[in-house]
Amino acid sequence: MLRLALTPRWLAGLVLALGLATVFVSLSAWQIDRAQHRNEAVRGTDLDTVVEFTEALEPQEPMPGLLADQRVSLSGRYLPGMQVAVPGRLLDGEEGYWVVTMFEPEGATLPAHEDYAGGFTVEDQATIAVPVVRGWTGDRQTALDSRAADGQVTITGRLGPAEPPEGSRGLGEGELATVSTARLAGEFGVYSYGAIVFPEEEQGAGASYAAGELRAFPPPQTAEGESFNWQSAVYAVEWLIFAAFALHIWWRLLRDDYERRREYAAAGPGGAGDPAGASGQGTAKIEYTVVKEAGEKRIHG
Repeated sequence: MLRLALTPRWLAGLVLALGLATVFVSLSAWQIDRAQHRNEAVRGTDLDTVVEFTEALEPQEPMPGLLADQRVSLSGRYLPGMQVAVPGRLLDGEEGYWVVTMFEPEGATLPAHEDYAGGFTVEDQATIAVPVVRGWTGDRQTALDSRAADGQVTITGRLGPAEPPEGSRGLGEGELATVSTARLAGEFGVYSYGAIVFPEEEQGAGASYAAGELRAFPPPQTAEGESFNWQSAVYAVEWLIFAAFALHIWWRLLRDDYERRREYAAAGPGGAGDPAGASGQGTAKIEYTVVKEAGEKRIHG
């Protein structure tokens, strides 16, 4: 099989397979490097040091566990029409509601692998927003009636992880059981982050934190997150699988070709497919044509 593999046809196929495998391995290494750089950046930052929100997180990706309780700063505007009340939240032992409003940060862009859709860039068409807990109230109607101000605002606050989605059975219109960014993104037709912002202070015409009858709500205590980015690890493994598959395809095609050649060679003359028959021992039949001239009584040997 080695001799067959060294023929020009199969050498060309091997070069192609190795080229694809190299590309896939490079993409795997990029995913690993990306995860390491993100985690190193997080480890090197004190949680009380304010960092730019759009530099710490990317939309449509989960929040690294190490960013829980990280102080961030983000400028932009509230989207008053994109708001929900989240019941069952305790403050000083009293059960009430979070008022959660979507906030559109300036400078937010989607990752590179999301930058196309039907010939136009997604960034030009998308609204990217993050849920902000504007405050707490013990009264349901107050939570539903509260509205964020319209205008630019700069928020300084802390990050919390997005919550898993839960059913809305028993909840009224404008209420959600949890602050699920996936659920909010689907509800309002926006792109979002895998995080929640808990404001500490706001500046600007659109300042709406703890406004009116809403009370300030401190960020919940979060357990220290893992330092390993599992999503990037999964992507890295997938690219390695693709690399191995490219080489496997070449090997499988080579082996199949080799087996076919062996079967043909084993058949030989009189073998399967030979006109003499499948048994390999046919009887050769030779016919002679004898021409006798007129007047001759016998055939001369």
